[in-house]
Amino acid sequence: MNNKIPNWAKSLTSDKPLADVIADAQRGTATLVTANPQPGDLPALHVGRGTRYGNITWFPIWTDAPVVERDYITKVEAGEVVVVEGENPTVGILNVENKCDKPVLLLEGMLLEGGWQHRALTQTMLVEAKSVTRMPVVCVEQGRWGGATHQRIGTKSAPAGVRRAIRGIHKSTNGRAVQSSADQGEVWSEVRSFASANSVQRPTESLVEVQNEVEAKLADLKLEKPVALLGQRGVLVAINGNPLALELFDHPDTLAERLETILDAYLPESLIKPFKECRSQIARDFVARIEKLGVEPTVFTNRFRNREDKYVAAELVVRDGAFLHMSALNAAHELVLAA
Repeated sequence: MNNKIPNWAKSLTSDKPLADVIADAQRGTATLVTANPQPGDLPALHVGRGTRYGNITWFPIWTDAPVVERDYITKVEAGEVVVVEGENPTVGILNVENKCDKPVLLLEGMLLEGGWQHRALTQTMLVEAKSVTRMPVVCVEQGRWGGATHQRIGTKSAPAGVRRAIRGIHKSTNGRAVQSSADQGEVWSEVRSFASANSVQRPTESLVEVQNEVEAKLADLKLEKPVALLGQRGVLVAINGNPLALELFDHPDTLAERLETILDAYLPESLIKPFKECRSQIARDFVARIEKLGVEPTVFTNRFRNREDKYVAAELVVRDGAFLHMSALNAAHELVLAA
């Protein structure tokens, strides 16, 4: 549960300009009144005005958490991070070697291209500097098993349905959304559905190849590149008038580096139907629900999830007890779980 009461949020009712309030929060000068904080506590969230991107409405999100110096990176040059199949290749595991002097942040849903088959990362993880780590993945190319041993960390991320299957989100008997573990069969099913919805078919049912073709079509839209705002640390994506997904990071630079990739992951799904703007109040209500539910410990020491809920399926990742990344899906959205 979120126990933090942000002083900067109170100042929104004062005469202080909003830009100054946000700047204070970015510099970490805003003071927090904290009651028994826990590692899984969520920072208070502030939702800004929506902007259209294709048929997406995206809302910037700021938090009250002080900004600390970021010691990790999200962008690497070729050869700095090497992803390879194991000695005995297994669908669900890849090995990642970080040759950099800093940790590298890899995010849930990130597509890994090549190897014996294209994969997707099933959870956000920080790969420490000069280390080799086993990482959990799912296959997003059912019809191929064999080829090169190396994978490439691409710029693509999985669409909503695949993300749902990666998180193992399903309805319980009471109609609420439950999060479990990645469901490989559901991942393949969602890849096929995504390809069919975009009228693209590939022999190996490769999500990467489908996205390559879809992206070529989207280039004709000539959309203006989205730009993160000062101090922005999160984004809420809405499609067909309703919130779909939220991504939140510990540092504005991380959000700025990932914003376009996040939006582009959901862009093809947004174009299936005519544009319908999401009202600001609906966006704020969804974010408020995330805050109210909070998160609880899981069997993994660094991952927290909310309890069963009809709408929110959120996962928070911490590092040394401090907030690192949160992703949330609206389980009731038509692109996540059908009614």
